[in-house]
Amino acid sequence: MKVKLKISLLAVALLLAALSNAQERYENETRVTRILFILDASGSMKTEWDGSDRFKIATRLLAKVVDSIEKVNRDVEFGLRVYGHQSPRQLKDCEDSKLEVPFNKYNSSNVTSRLSELKPQGHTPIAYSIYQSLQDFPNDPYAKNAIVLITDGLENCEGDICALGLELEKKHITMKPFIIGMGLDSLEQVSFECIGTYLDAGNAKAFSHALGVVISQATNNTSTHVNLIKNTGKPNETNVEMTFYNAHSNEIRYNLMHTLDKTGIPDTIYLNPLGKYDLQVHTIPPVGKTDIELNPGKHNIIGLDAHLGKLKLGWNKVELKSNVQCLIRRQNVDTTLYVQDLNTSVRYLTGKYDLEFLTIPRRIFEGVELFQSKTTEIKLPNQGKLRLIASEPGFTSIYEKRNGVYEKVYDCYLLGKRELLNVLPGKYLIVYKPKSSYDCEITSEKYINISSNVMLTVTL
Repeated sequence: MKVKLKISLLAVALLLAALSNAQERYENETRVTRILFILDASGSMKTEWDGSDRFKIATRLLAKVVDSIEKVNRDVEFGLRVYGHQSPRQLKDCEDSKLEVPFNKYNSSNVTSRLSELKPQGHTPIAYSIYQSLQDFPNDPYAKNAIVLITDGLENCEGDICALGLELEKKHITMKPFIIGMGLDSLEQVSFECIGTYLDAGNAKAFSHALGVVISQATNNTSTHVNLIKNTGKPNETNVEMTFYNAHSNEIRYNLMHTLDKTGIPDTIYLNPLGKYDLQVHTIPPVGKTDIELNPGKHNIIGLDAHLGKLKLGWNKVELKSNVQCLIRRQNVDTTLYVQDLNTSVRYLTGKYDLEFLTIPRRIFEGVELFQSKTTEIKLPNQGKLRLIASEPGFTSIYEKRNGVYEKVYDCYLLGKRELLNVLPGKYLIVYKPKSSYDCEITSEKYINISSNVMLTVTL
C-alpha cells in the first residue's frame, strides 16, 4: 500500500544531453532547450489541497507555465510523460507510464489540452518513468535537455531512484534534481539526499515559485569563468591553457586558453552543465580541481591558486644560433617538469627548482627560486668551439678540471677524422686512442683551454 507523505513536489532537473565528444567547443552551441514534464497522476493526487486537489492545482499551474514560457522563448520545446493514469490503483500497475505529448515546436497547446483530459487513479512508478523518459529525447548533441518530475509522494513500485541515479552516472548522465517538498519533516527530507537539493513548498503559491525556479535554470545559459589567483589574492593571472575533462571518463570536453577581457575580468565561457568536470590548468607544474559541479542556468566561478614567476635562460652575450636546452625539475625531485630552450622565458609556479643545462660539460644550478610576477634570470658564459682533427677514427674522451681533479664530461667516437663541438669555457683534457691500435701506450693526451666565442683546433 502506498504510504503518502503530506505532499511533495519532486522537481528533477536532469540534464540528459549525450556527452559531447572531445571536439565540442566552449561556445554556447545550444540550439534548443527541451523540457520533459513527468507528472504524477496516481490516485493520491486527488487529495484535497489548498482549496482544490493536488492534481488540479498541478495541471493548472503547469499549463500556465508552459504557455508563458513559449510566448517569450521560441527555442523551448515541451514534452509530457504521465504515470498512474491508465490503470486503476488496485491493479498495482508499475509500468503505467506513457509519453503523452512528444517534443515539438510550439506545442504548449498540446500539453495544455492533454493535461485537461487526464484523470488520476493509479500507482507511482517514479524510477520506471524516469528510466523510460531517457528515450523521449531526440538524439540532438546541441540540445539542452531537462526533466521536471511532479509528484505528491514517494515511489511505491519498489523502484530505487538512488540506484537509478548511480546507473545514469555510469552512462555519463548525471541526475542533479531539485526536490520541492510540501511540509516534509527532516527524516522525510533525508530520503531525497541521494537525488539532489531539497526545497520546501507549503501551498499553491510556493508550488508555482518552485516550478519557476526549475524552469529558469533549465532555460538559462550555464556560464562560468576561471579565476587564476596570484599570491596577492588578485585573480589576474592569465594566458594559460586549461582543459575540462569529464570527471567520470577522463574524456576531454573543452580545451581553452585562459583570457582576461579589456577590464581585467576572466572571459566568460559557456559549458554544458551535464555531469561533473575535472579542470587542469596547464601551468608548470599543472594545478587543477576535481569533481566540479556547475549550477545549471547560473553563472559559476571556479577559483584556483596559480602563483607564477618567470625563468629566463640565456648567455652572457646573445648566441643567435644556440640550440642548447635545460632540464627543469622541482628542487630535490628527479622527475623532469619541462625542457626549456636557452634564449627563452617560461613561467613556472613559484618555488625552488633545480636546473640542468645540456651543454658540454653539463651545468647544474640547484635551488633556483622563482617569485610571483618576477623574472629570475640565469646566464651561462658563451661557448667556444672545439675542432678535433685525427689522422684516423678513434676513441676520444673529454675531461674537465674541477677542484684540481679532471672528470670525464664527454665521450665522442670519431667515425670520421673531424669533429666540431660547442664547449663551455674552461680547462680540459682530451684523451685519444686510434681505433686501429691495440696498444694502450698509443693513447695520447692534450691539455687545452677553451675561451668564449673562440675556435680552438686540436690535432690528435
